[in-house]
Amino acid sequence: MRNRYRRFNICIAFILASALSLLAQSDRQPQGNPAQPLLTARVDASPAIGSNDSELPDAPSATKPETSAPDPTPALAVKRESHGAPPAAVGGPLSVDRSVADRNYLLVTGGMFGASVADAELTIRCLQQHSSCNDVPSSLRSRVALYGIGIPADLGIAYLTYYMKKKHSRIWYVPAALVTGANAFLSVRAYRWMHD
Repeated sequence: MRNRYRRFNICIAFILASALSLLAQSDRQPQGNPAQPLLTARVDASPAIGSNDSELPDAPSATKPETSAPDPTPALAVKRESHGAPPAAVGGPLSVDRSVADRNYLLVTGGMFGASVADAELTIRCLQQHSSCNDVPSSLRSRVALYGIGIPADLGIAYLTYYMKKKHSRIWYVPAALVTGANAFLSVRAYRWMHD
């Protein structure tokens, strides 16, 4: 029975490592079109300006129609692409982007924290009734130890989920969903062992 749970934990670790590997690979690729630079040069034909001041117009409406061919040496014009001005105050390093931490993000991470709390509480109740519940190691047989490991781990997964969603990853919810699924499985198993 322990081998089966050991394999299950190895599978969960493999899936998490795969998700993190995909995230690391997606960060190396640029998001937009990498071949398009921010500043581009465009070559325009410009009329030759002579040394005679009488040929220069006084106003834009006073231009003479061009009768000769344009100068073969065109001038370079720089075209700037605007990506918008940066905000004046973006907050500190711990500020939360509300477009990333939206309702879907809060539902996914809230479910993860809820499943972790349910797993911890059901494991504690099972340990109070049975001595060998859930194959829990002796170092994790107290509420403080379970929450001391579970809550920081959930915070780390919540940050990973936030980071992946901020980078517009399509699989941003996978780490939190995996932890939620593992905690739901362990809490159901603790509940069954408690009632056997």
